[in-house]
Amino acid sequence: MSNQNLADVKALKGKKMFLLLVLVFVLPFTIALTLHLLDIRPSGKSFGNLITPVVALEIPALDDAKGVRFPGEQWSKIWSIVMVAEAGCNEACEQNVDKLNRVQRSLNKEKDRVQRILVLKKGFDVKQINQLQEKFPQLIVLIAKDAEQQQYVQTFEQVAVQDSIYLVDPLNNLMMHYPKDVEPKELRHDIMRLLKNSWGG
Repeated sequence: MSNQNLADVKALKGKKMFLLLVLVFVLPFTIALTLHLLDIRPSGKSFGNLITPVVALEIPALDDAKGVRFPGEQWSKIWSIVMVAEAGCNEACEQNVDKLNRVQRSLNKEKDRVQRILVLKKGFDVKQINQLQEKFPQLIVLIAKDAEQQQYVQTFEQVAVQDSIYLVDPLNNLMMHYPKDVEPKELRHDIMRLLKNSWGG
């Protein structure tokens, strides 16, 4: 083989190697962009919106509808699914409470690692709250009354639109939020993944 032919072969191999390297680097970005544009969610993807960086919560003590104190420490070492409502719990609110109740029950043996919390910002009807908790056992309803408690509630509303569903981890970090119309199976999917991969809670 002549020197010219040898040089042509090396050049061809060099071009192939370059194209291969380009393909290796570009292909993952192309696939990711395609999945994003087509809204295709691989099984490893979360359905919620990750809060980055997470918000470390300073959780004050709040009272329930009966005036019983719920210490901030009771948010620790357990996953909390949180809803915030203006006053009372209207029909849309109750539908979401029902959704969260079904999600927690579907966790089966893992359900005790999660608590459901509804925080009310203003006045409320004790009778309505009692009926709500009778209908949805283990629902924790807390009232934000003073300035410190109201400021705490605002922390949630600053990271997502009103009526969102929030997820607080066992270390008291506000770390994900979901739209109010999130599908139960999507919320359950994310929570099960978190519980499976979490040592805490």
